[in-house]
Formats: sequence, C-alpha cells, structure tokens
Amino acid sequence: MSFFKKVLGTVGIGAAKVDAILEYNQIAPGEEISGTVKIVGGKVEQEINKIDLNVVCNYTVEKENDDGESVTINKNYTLAKYHINESFTISPSEEKLIPFVFDLALEAPITVGQSRTWLTTNLDIDMALDKSDKDFIHVTPTELQQAVIDSLEELGFKLYESDCEGIESASFSRLPFVQELEFKTISGDFHGRFDEVEVVFFNRGEQLEVIFEIDRKAKGLMGFFAEALDLDESNARLVVTEDDIEDLEDQIYTILEANS
Repeated sequence: MSFFKKVLGTVGIGAAKVDAILEYNQIAPGEEISGTVKIVGGKVEQEINKIDLNVVCNYTVEKENDDGESVTINKNYTLAKYHINESFTISPSEEKLIPFVFDLALEAPITVGQSRTWLTTNLDIDMALDKSDKDFIHVTPTELQQAVIDSLEELGFKLYESDCEGIESASFSRLPFVQELEFKTISGDFHGRFDEVEVVFFNRGEQLEVIFEIDRKAKGLMGFFAEALDLDESNARLVVTEDDIEDLEDQIYTILEANS
C-alpha cells in the first residue's frame, strides 16, 4: 500500500463505508431492532476496532437568553448503546456483513409530530475519521398506547401535535424529557368543554401509566381569570393493563367527566 493512499484513508478519502440495513424500520417500544451492518472496504486496507450502534432521539428545552426572552434549544438523547466488539481487517473492496439484534428502549418516543428517532452506526478505525451511517426508525405505539389513542378518538378527540419537552430531573422518569401528545376535541360529549387534553405515556413493562393534563375551556368571567392564571388545568393518572382494554374508553370518559 502506498503511503499516499494510507494518508487518504486516515482522513476518510477512499476509506471503508458502513451501512446499517434494518430488517424492519417500524418498531414499537420494547420490540427488537434487528438488521445487518454492511461494511465495504475502501481503497486501502483498514483495521476496524469495533462497531457502535446508538439509538438517538430529539427533544427541545425552553430557556431564557440574556435578554430574558424564551428560546428553544434542540437537543439529542441517546436511548441505547449497542457495541459489536469484533476487531477485524477490511481489505480494499471487501464486503463484510455482521448481524445485530437488541431491544428498542421502552421509553422511546412515538414517531409523531416533531419527534424523531434514529439509529447511528459508527466504525471505529485507527487514525481515521469515524465512518458513520444514520437510519431513521418509525416508532409505532405499543398495544396499550394505541388503545388509549383509539379510545380518545372514539370520544371525539383528534391527535394534532406532539413534541418531546425537556424536564428537570424527576424520579418518575430516567429521561431528561417527556413526550406530550396533544389532543383537540372535534366532536362528542366533550366538544367545546376542553381546549385540549395532553397525554404523557410511561411504559412499565406489562403496564402503561398514563398522565392526563386537562385544559378546561374558559367559562365566563371567573373562567377567563382562571385561564389567564393557568388555574384551569388539572391532572389525572391511569394505569392500563391488557385486561383494561375492553372498557378503557369508559374509564377515560369517567376521568374526563370528573375534570370537566
């Protein structure tokens, strides 16, 4: 190998390329992420020390700047790290396939609204710029999450927005953010009674903890002042299991009625 080619390889020119090929790109929290890492050698022989696969998602944090104005900061969070600790030499133009499988974190946010989740694949190469690949994952709701969403829709609500918002350290979550699903009423008994209902999911294995933040629609003069002072919101908690699915709509109706 010429010295010139070796130098080019260390700066990424003509270096090995990596591509993660997912078996499925629609995955629910707790399900397996599986696929194959495809590595194609470049123009020079290179030593691969290991392969890192990270599952990453995005969230936002609201902070005040020096002028006292609120600004939105975009951040990323690594939900899971998976390492293929297999060192090997990749020859020029050689193709190598390495399978992988690991679980998607239960806390992975659903892909809706501004929420995004992706898999990054990085080759650790001696004295070279790390070669990387990025593949988006469509995170679908779990059975219990979907049951809650379906029940709200049956009650006349429509999911219209979602985002992951930064939170202070809290005992109920290991993450620095929570995903809020925002529902508006478009029909049904609660139409015109609520501005919106926000839902936060916490997957607990076979249980789903659901937090409802209910924003009541302002009524009259007292309602106007309550809304202005953010006193018109109330919270409710519901723990859902597979046994609850059949009468889940009635349970949610009772919670909303009690807070209307």
